[in-house]
Amino acid sequence: MKKVLVLEDESSIRSFIVINLIRAGYEVVEAETGEEALEKLSENPDVRVTLLDIMLPGIDGFEVCRRVRAAYPHIGIIMRRSSALRSERSPSRRFC
Repeated sequence: MKKVLVLEDESSIRSFIVINLIRAGYEVVEAETGEEALEKLSENPDVRVTLLDIMLPGIDGFEVCRRVRAAYPHIGIIMRRSSALRSERSPSRRFC
């Protein structure tokens, strides 16, 4: 079974994503913060893909992406953003 790490700080959004991934046959590891995601990756070397929220407290999704790329180059990364409000959008950054 393929294992996915889901990093999302909003529990309702994370639950929705996790439920749908499990229904699709994936094993899921959940994290609420970037720091927790990096810790869970070290504990789960068989994670194949990470789904990262961008807007997070502490280290943001871009920094998590950079660290995952450096330490786990074989892991796929999908970045997502839950905020749709223009006022909450961060300036464009080069993808990690």
